[in-house]
Amino acid sequence: MEKKRFGSKLKMVGLNKGQQARVLMHTLPKEVETTFETGYGPDNNLKWEIDITLLEHPTQEAGDMVWQTTANVIRDEIMYLIKKCKDKELPNFLKDLQSCEWNIISDNNGRISIEEV
Repeated sequence: MEKKRFGSKLKMVGLNKGQQARVLMHTLPKEVETTFETGYGPDNNLKWEIDITLLEHPTQEAGDMVWQTTANVIRDEIMYLIKKCKDKELPNFLKDLQSCEWNIISDNNGRISIEEV
């Protein structure tokens, strides 16, 4: 089983085409700067990070870690909903994310989606 670290935090290993992982989400996504080009953000070096508990993964052991991604579903769709929320609505949005398990799915083209389990 593979292990990757981001600072002191374990990092979820990326999914190959056609794979999926099951997770619990603990935080709203936040922007993090990278030392490499991602193509996103004013300096083209942003990705998004969510604290998760990994429940199932094809190549990695379960445990608490971060999911770092540039996936459209997080970068555009979830962040759009977060920005649309009023500050007082954010705790409820987070509760909704935390209330269930999620499948992170890489389709046969490598596009990432999430679905409530």
